[in-house]
Amino acid sequence: MDDKLKKIIYIVLGAFMLLFLFLFIISSCSNKTYSFELFETQIVKKTKKYYESHTDLLPQNNSVFIISIEDLYNRGIIDNISKTVGKDANCSGSIAIENNNNYYMYSPNITCVNSKETYETINLKDKLIENVTTTGNGLYKIGDSYYFRGDNVNNYIMFDGAIWRIVKVNNDDTIKLIETGSREQVVWDNRYNNEANSTTGYNNYVYENINSRIKDSLDDIYNGTDEKNKILSDNAKGYIKATSLCIGKRNPEEAINDGSIECSDRLENQYVGLLQLNEYILASLDNNCINANSTACSNYNYLADFDNSYWTITANSESNNKVYKIYNTINSSYASNSAMNRMVINISENTAVKGEGTIDNPFIVTGMPNEQK
Repeated sequence: MDDKLKKIIYIVLGAFMLLFLFLFIISSCSNKTYSFELFETQIVKKTKKYYESHTDLLPQNNSVFIISIEDLYNRGIIDNISKTVGKDANCSGSIAIENNNNYYMYSPNITCVNSKETYETINLKDKLIENVTTTGNGLYKIGDSYYFRGDNVNNYIMFDGAIWRIVKVNNDDTIKLIETGSREQVVWDNRYNNEANSTTGYNNYVYENINSRIKDSLDDIYNGTDEKNKILSDNAKGYIKATSLCIGKRNPEEAINDGSIECSDRLENQYVGLLQLNEYILASLDNNCINANSTACSNYNYLADFDNSYWTITANSESNNKVYKIYNTINSSYASNSAMNRMVINISENTAVKGEGTIDNPFIVTGMPNEQK
């Protein structure tokens, strides 16, 4: 065989080998299967992408539309289940699309089974109340709500690209979060106070439809009009539920901490607020933490561990220009002083998550696929 013919044969054989390798790679990719957890993330991503380009099919304000996994497949939104998670597996369930103030939340609720395991969507509220305690650090049932108490609690959650802490499960099953990051400090209010004859402000969160400076600041952050503090995406707002803020004032000697004092005055239909003073007091495990004058409230209290002072929403009823703020201990401060407006929000009871709530493995919202590790 001459060299020319050998060269042709080698070229042909090489081409066949490359073609075989190419087909093998394509076949491997096309037959790739997902873990059940990753499958859940993928169907949320694909559902969200589909409805973002079919907005006419989205639910109207404050309503919910549920689409089953079978319908997702029939509409071509997701691939065949057996092809996606394996031939011996089966998945059922749905995605709930909820309209919250014209922002959208995508909540999976699926069950997947194969010969080795069963996987179910984790609901944050259900996950939390599985581990209620009566001693030490953890989640306590107090009245008809559940509060995290102590200085070493697994209440970390990744929400909208930042770490927050879970304060409580409310009596309507929504979950209250407080942000942990630091930003610019602001006054609570700095209007001229006629009684005090100074610009030490007034401690009314809202009075005769006039907002305090702190409320204006929080509303600007939520509405995206604060250029320095745009921290809430439209995706996040789909999870935030409207609530009535408890804006009642309290005496520093008052030892009733069930929220009845703070909630003696309410502001309805609000999306952002601040921590109530009783919530800070209840977070301490020190028995000597009984009122706003108790320096012991900083003991065994995760809410005392934040950097920088921060405002509560609760004012001092004994002085019309003083508000309680936190800097390890509780301080009754002139409203015109500065502290952080550490935002508090309430997220949906239908929030699905992964993770364990620890600082190294925080809860991650399944309906926010961009936050998946």
